[in-house]
Amino acid sequence: MMRDDFSRVPKTGEGKPGVSVHTSALSRAWRRAAVAFSATALVGSVAIASIVTPSSASAQANPPSAAGAPTPIKPAKLTNSKATLAPGERMLLTWIGVNRPSGSDRAALFPVGAPYDEFITWVFMSTCVQQKALPGIGWATGSCMVSVPERILPGAYQWRMLRTFGMQQIGEIDRWPVFTVTKPVQKNGKPYQPAISTKSDSAIGGSLVSVEWKEVADPTEGDWIGLFLTGESSNRFPQVAERTSCDDETVLAVEAGRCDIGIPFDIVPGSYEFRLMTVIDGFYRVLAVSSPIEIGAPPADATPPAPRMPLRATPTPTPAPAQS
Repeated sequence: MMRDDFSRVPKTGEGKPGVSVHTSALSRAWRRAAVAFSATALVGSVAIASIVTPSSASAQANPPSAAGAPTPIKPAKLTNSKATLAPGERMLLTWIGVNRPSGSDRAALFPVGAPYDEFITWVFMSTCVQQKALPGIGWATGSCMVSVPERILPGAYQWRMLRTFGMQQIGEIDRWPVFTVTKPVQKNGKPYQPAISTKSDSAIGGSLVSVEWKEVADPTEGDWIGLFLTGESSNRFPQVAERTSCDDETVLAVEAGRCDIGIPFDIVPGSYEFRLMTVIDGFYRVLAVSSPIEIGAPPADATPPAPRMPLRATPTPTPAPAQS
């Protein structure tokens, strides 16, 4: 079961003191990912000062009448052209009867249940692109052809209608119906099933653990493996973090392979798990989780191992599809 699929990129230094992390190049990837994601992208050059809740946004979009009661309006009708689609596919968003439309109204894509600052992509509803909005009044009725990103996890998603109010506030006006993004398909026609596993279910501090992973649909140079306490949030600093290239000096995008990962000598004994991680749209995504591995303390007379030489990845070739 995947957990914390939408964890934020943690800040530098976050986590427990004394944690051993083998990630000089990985930390650079984190910084690049953190810079790439900026909430200001959602509102152009206007920084978000606060978030308006859907109820308060509705109140601002529908001001009271002279008698003091809210002006009754007919709710907008929002529809999707598809209920299921694959990563990279396009869909048509349609809206009818939006109250007081603005040229800067946006349609933003979110995982179902995600908070307001965890959008994936967005467009201006007045132009159907991010680069430019129409000045002034927008379209009360219209449609936009939008694309789901190529790098997106399978699951349930939803487009939300957002509006900028006074005092630099972003509010949610309405939501389009939920749709499902399916798993990407391999050349042999089978869907990708990312997985990560260990050769052993136990280890001690200072030892090496052989970790294997497979079926990464769209591997990147920033994919990595982290060691976490079982059930711990992925936005915590990992006990160990290792690129899937198994080497901070060698940058590879590996679909499947194996790494021998060193366990910190002074790690706190307990139940841990390895997680196969990637960064999509500035957030850490958990692709797969290993079975728990029990890690114990090293023998009392053991000495810390010498710094190890960088290891090389052992990529697993993807078999060619069978000839019919």
